[in-house]
Amino acid sequence: MKFDHDILFQFLSEEDQKSFMVWDNVIINYAGNILVTFRSPFEERIVIPIEKYQIRLKQKEREEKLNKIL
Repeated sequence: MKFDHDILFQFLSEEDQKSFMVWDNVIINYAGNILVTFRSPFEERIVIPIEKYQIRLKQKEREEKLNKIL
């Protein structure tokens, strides 16, 4: 499954967003959550519920469609 890195970036804390360097790995774990590994400058991990990611993905797609119409 491909993930939208812009949406994943939104889940980072402000401090991590300022020092963010690169995505290392993005997987779905056995519990059905997205496990994101990134460097900021040290390796860090966050867990994102798949439902929250899907909601933001749908919002982004909706906004893109509306922008094409306007």
